[in-house]
Amino acid sequence: MPDSSPDSLRRRKLVQSIGLGAGIALAGCSGDGGDGGSLEGDGDGGGDSLGTETGGGDGGDGGSGADVLHWDAGLPSNEEDLETALSNIQSFFEERTGEQLQITDYTYEDMRSAYLTGARSGDPDSVEGVLSHLTEYIEADLIEPIGDKAEALEWYDGYVESTIEAMSYQGELYALPYTGNGRALIYRTDILEELGQDPPETADEFLEIGRLIKAETDVTPFHNCTKDGGVRAFQEWMSHVYQHTENLYATDGDGWTLNVDADTLGLVFDKYYYQVWASDDPIADPDQLGTGWQVNDPEYINGNLAMIECGPWIRGWTSGPEIDDEDAASQVLDENTAVDHLPYAEGGERGTYLEVKPVMVNANSENQDLGFEAVASRCSPTVMEKQKSHSPGNYVTPVHEDVETTLESENWMPFTDVFETGRALAKISWGPVRQEFYPLMQEVAYGETDPYDAGSTLHSNLKSLEGDL
Repeated sequence: MPDSSPDSLRRRKLVQSIGLGAGIALAGCSGDGGDGGSLEGDGDGGGDSLGTETGGGDGGDGGSGADVLHWDAGLPSNEEDLETALSNIQSFFEERTGEQLQITDYTYEDMRSAYLTGARSGDPDSVEGVLSHLTEYIEADLIEPIGDKAEALEWYDGYVESTIEAMSYQGELYALPYTGNGRALIYRTDILEELGQDPPETADEFLEIGRLIKAETDVTPFHNCTKDGGVRAFQEWMSHVYQHTENLYATDGDGWTLNVDADTLGLVFDKYYYQVWASDDPIADPDQLGTGWQVNDPEYINGNLAMIECGPWIRGWTSGPEIDDEDAASQVLDENTAVDHLPYAEGGERGTYLEVKPVMVNANSENQDLGFEAVASRCSPTVMEKQKSHSPGNYVTPVHEDVETTLESENWMPFTDVFETGRALAKISWGPVRQEFYPLMQEVAYGETDPYDAGSTLHSNLKSLEGDL
């Protein structure tokens, strides 16, 4: 997930298929786990510690001699689980094609940057990503329509219709999905129960409860992502925009028109950024301003936050270098956590950012048939079922009817309801939109700009983009 998920908080790994085994070479990287503009872009894209090229910025093949190259940022972070996940995908691919599959593990930000700059070389043959990537790659003519091939798959009809719609643009299917979710409010049941509070339904209730938690406990009430360029910051903002409109931009003939007013943008800035971070009584820790999901998710799991906005991947994250105490983390997630819809501001309703992750074929690949087979392998229900054992968070709200939800806890079951309120990104070029959003979001969160002035400025700036999307 992202950038958007803890699975990107790791070193990049180059994996080569060798029968049923996998050779793993580790490469250092930095980054937000997003896609550079989501969205992110501060990774180094370098080679691994053994001197083997990972693909980095120019999409090199690592010298493995593999038949097809796939880039992916949605794999498990735990090394043992990663090897199992890779084996599941590679074995299925080899059974279907008789060929070998090489997989390069990236952060989303590094992968997006490397793909935009290097995909025309022909590598990789296929690439995983987030929805905003799909739009950018379509606009740049970097991915190939796959409709005919996809419809010929024996399992094609089982995909959830809304997820296939999210993969499509102007009547063409450009990707297949393997995971999807809606952003929800994750909260500590033990803290709210101790204070006699129900989960907040509105933004005002949310702020009131946050300030009560701040006054009565030692736990920081809330954190959301304010990192410049952070995928989660953009997705969280869009979640609240979608509580007021079905689309930030709506189709208008052959173009797009802004579909939200300035006051609504100011309201979102006010309730979820100014009041949270910069007001006289903030409910977030100002020392954590400018941080992304790398603080957000682990701080909640480690028991230091009472509420966050998050997707279901957090459900299975109880180990790794970011986790202080595995037993305590399990207790937080298994016994003291519940899920509800995101609180909405005045004039809004239940709604959230719908994340559906696409897997795509490089339009410049010399092995497009094999590239599609990599897509099919990554997104097959057979592989998804196998991946559930080590990536349960990816299958809380499955994108295929043959994959059962991994949810067992009643406290986490509302994710299925949240998923139904999700709205996918319109198929526009989101890079310019994000570039306008990030600086104003930060100015509001840092208390440098009035939220409604920021809303007015953002509205004007987004309006000016209509003809360029």
